[in-house]
Amino acid sequence: MHRRIFLAATTAALLLTRLTAMAAVSTDEAKKFMEGLGENALSSLTGANLSADERAKRFRALLVAHFDMPGISKFALGRYWKMASESQRAEFQGLFEDLLVQSYGKAFARYGGEKFNVTGAHGNGDGSTLVSSTVDQPNGDPIRLDWRIEDQSGTTRITDLIVEGISLRTTHRSDFASAIQSNGGTIEGLLSVVRQKVGSP
Repeated sequence: MHRRIFLAATTAALLLTRLTAMAAVSTDEAKKFMEGLGENALSSLTGANLSADERAKRFRALLVAHFDMPGISKFALGRYWKMASESQRAEFQGLFEDLLVQSYGKAFARYGGEKFNVTGAHGNGDGSTLVSSTVDQPNGDPIRLDWRIEDQSGTTRITDLIVEGISLRTTHRSDFASAIQSNGGTIEGLLSVVRQKVGSP
């Protein structure tokens, strides 16, 4: 009985600690974080004189530094995460990172003259903060971007990006599940598909 009470109290304390840490990112802090990151991304990743390799290198650095890639990778693999071995999980995360660099990094090559604006922020019930923003285009409608942000042991991380209402991690989760089902229901089948997409041997 005492053991059960102790375990319950310990679990509650751990949850409270995590929620407190996550709540440490106030709306003002989250907005300032995204204002700096957005301006940095547009200034460092756009420009006709930037080579494709250098752009990819810079985008990967931003991705690793500011996105919770381990958490996003686990979410994107969904229930299949438990099926994967440690080596498969590690390879999947690396391939997923390569896929994001190729897919989203190239988009910055087409940008020029855009302006990044943070338009608001609000806290979520799970302790994360959602920051709303737009990318204003010189010759087009603004692109709406929402960023889900958490405090992870004192480090601010992006845990999801929602583009025009579509979640990055949820979209990839659906795509990966479909790829697994179409390739024998195995993790190896998915890895083979992603390897081909990113050009890995």
